[in-house]
Amino acid sequence: MLKAKTFFDMPPMRLTPRMEEDFFTSLMMRNGTYKTTFHDRFAEVNPYLVRYLREHASASPQVLDIGVSSGISTLELHENLRAGGLNVQMLGTDVLIDAFLVTVFPGCHALVDPSGFPLRFDVPGGSMKPWVTRRDYYSGVFIARKLINKLFTYRARRMLEQSDAAIVRAVKLVTPRALVGAEITFCCDDVSQYNPAYAARFDFVRAANVLNRGYFNAAVLSSMVRNIGRYLRPTHGSLFVTRTHDDRTNHGTLFRMAANQYFEVVHRFGSGSEVEDVVTQTRITP
Repeated sequence: MLKAKTFFDMPPMRLTPRMEEDFFTSLMMRNGTYKTTFHDRFAEVNPYLVRYLREHASASPQVLDIGVSSGISTLELHENLRAGGLNVQMLGTDVLIDAFLVTVFPGCHALVDPSGFPLRFDVPGGSMKPWVTRRDYYSGVFIARKLINKLFTYRARRMLEQSDAAIVRAVKLVTPRALVGAEITFCCDDVSQYNPAYAARFDFVRAANVLNRGYFNAAVLSSMVRNIGRYLRPTHGSLFVTRTHDDRTNHGTLFRMAANQYFEVVHRFGSGSEVEDVVTQTRITP
């Protein structure tokens, strides 16, 4: 398993798709979810979105990508839009973007979230996940894993309080390739909480693998849709909601804001979004 320090030290263009996928899918967040990712996830969808935005948005659209996970799909959408002649500026958000790589001992590092929750440990000779698996109990490794977890986490949290640049390094939990240019910005944001800084700012919003009934009930989903609607420019704002299924097929719906402040369906991919009814029944109030 690639060490966290090795991953963040490597020149972005030397990172392979396999390296990125292996690294991000091994990170479990505090809420128990993973940064599951793979390349070309929306290869069959993006060409349609490029054509649509060329016809219905300005030549320099502002795009918000919600729930970016590793940022790989964000980068791919940005590249497709740019290749389609759009001078796009993108903002990617997720509940966890910022993290810290802490030197807890010489040659040992802990990758932690801002609260000190452990995501990955680098130890001499390799890297390890912080949590105990069922296999660990059979092999007896669980004892060592628990001890390392307790010690490294304690040390990392103590060192975070010191903010010493020599031992605490701020990193972004997105592909370093997306951080090379200035056209994509990433920040931490929770779509369930309205952010006034985003009001009427965007031409297009993508919410991929975020709005689904497995995570949220209808009331919470409606609140999220209302927030997103307020982030769109009122004259030609569009929203794409999609979910990638286990067989890697995408089922989503492209919506646009109608004059009555409700979303209307423009196009369906696959079976359409599973929350299509919530989106179309939510009125976007100022």
